[in-house]
Amino acid sequence: MRKSLISVIIPCYNEAENIPTLIRRINKALRNYHYEVILVNDGSTDNTLLELELASQGNEQIKYLSLSRNFGHQTALKAGIDYARGDCLVTIDADLQKPPEHIPAMITLWQKGYDIVTATCENQGQSTLFKKWSSRVYYRVLSWLADHPVISQGADFRLIDRKVADIIRRIQSQNLYLRGIFSWMGFSQTTYVYCEEKRHAGKTKYGLGKMLSLASNGITSFSIKPLRLALALGVFFAFLAFGYGIYAIVAVFIGKTVQGWASLIASVVFLSGIQLIVLGVIGEYVGKIYRELNQRPLYLISKSNLSDPVEDNTINQKLKQERRPVMT
Repeated sequence: MRKSLISVIIPCYNEAENIPTLIRRINKALRNYHYEVILVNDGSTDNTLLELELASQGNEQIKYLSLSRNFGHQTALKAGIDYARGDCLVTIDADLQKPPEHIPAMITLWQKGYDIVTATCENQGQSTLFKKWSSRVYYRVLSWLADHPVISQGADFRLIDRKVADIIRRIQSQNLYLRGIFSWMGFSQTTYVYCEEKRHAGKTKYGLGKMLSLASNGITSFSIKPLRLALALGVFFAFLAFGYGIYAIVAVFIGKTVQGWASLIASVVFLSGIQLIVLGVIGEYVGKIYRELNQRPLYLISKSNLSDPVEDNTINQKLKQERRPVMT
């Protein structure tokens, strides 16, 4: 029986210090498997590309893609998925906060028939209290807004079956949010709980700005509820304004003057703020439409030791539900 090929996809942005240890731990964790490691250099400005080239020398299991600039974490994951040839694919970060030693346990769940295995952490290695709190709030809000609930604390440590990867390859959205896409796809899914470790070296590349951008993209990419909330706010305040107008007319007829310039100005400023928020929400969706209509490539590759992306065979296979061969 043919041994299944495991593809491990790792986006790297200024992670030169972590690469040697990362490769060593992956090789040790997967020594009993037939596997390939695809490292995606996402426009790093340090020696990450050099480390990837050194790691791949004399080791056919180590592959790398170097993007022409920094396209972002989600796009780097998509690039790795496009080029991976495995029967199942594992995505993991390069900072070693997500231990690669947990990959065999996730493979075992895949062999039992699960198409998507999402790893969730029961702790957050070195996260601040603010980040932990904001993360919980974000996932609750996103699950309420989205049409399909997103797994809390799921991040991007995940195993997916080949047929799932083939579908991801066919998605060419400029506004990628893979965590939401996997929830939307359905299939047979489960979670695997692990303990997050501290970052091995370097500093986190996900500052507050990038986290807010990812949160905004996640919400607006998988739900139109913000637009409906904007409409509801508009209708609510329109009724308030209509009622206030009736009150002003009645006050004139009964001989009472309409007083309270301060409250009037406050109301105008408040309503103007609401209008700007609504316009901002609409603008976010219009911006996404504009980016999609441009139809630019999702990423550009400047250097690689990989051949062309794998062919998409999902149309011919029609998403066959074949069972996974047991690996030794």
